[in-house]
Amino acid sequence: MTTEPRAAPSAGPPRWTGKPVRGLTAAELAEALEYLERHRPDDDVLGRALAGEFARRTAAAEFARRAAAGRGPAAGGPRPASPDLDGPRRPPLTSPPGRPRTSQ
Repeated sequence: MTTEPRAAPSAGPPRWTGKPVRGLTAAELAEALEYLERHRPDDDVLGRALAGEFARRTAAAEFARRAAAGRGPAAGGPRPASPDLDGPRRPPLTSPPGRPRTSQ
């Protein structure tokens, strides 16, 4: 028989369990990621869902913060150098010298 005190019984599952991922607050998402890393580190599906939602939320919060501060594209601040969303513009397609272009 041991004389060591027993660990206190857990108060039940964390408060964020049972909520949909999109319904969690940023603090609950961070807590859920920490919990998952400690207790179920190989649950990739849940980990990716939580991390993706956390990244989306923090990016949206940063965008809103910059817009409120008067910086960034939403507030008329600096814009990307290239207006082309697919990257820098490519040079036009040309055929080698001496050969006419043919339609395919």
